Amino acid sequence: MISEKNHLKKSQDLVWRVINGEIVIMTSDGREIHNLNRVGSAIWELSDGTKNVNEIVSLICERFNVPFETAHSDVVEFGSQLVDKKLLEIA
Repeated sequence: MISEKNHLKKSQDLVWRVINGEIVIMTSDGREIHNLNRVGSAIWELSDGTKNVNEIVSLICERFNVPFETAHSDVVEFGSQLVDKKLLEIA
């Protein structure tokens, strides 16, 4: 599980694009495709290796007008799933 001070960054061997405002990610071998919703897409875009989890949470709160606890839970859970799938890395 990721912690508040971890910095998240995209794994390098992925191909991804924004399509109709949402992120579509394909593994380099083309075997897996992941479609992210608006919140997931925002978390993905903010995971650039320079922001820690709490900074991403704060930006999600501002962008989607949600309470800190809700955004924190979503970012930690979703970020952990993407780390497990090797789509994000802990920097």
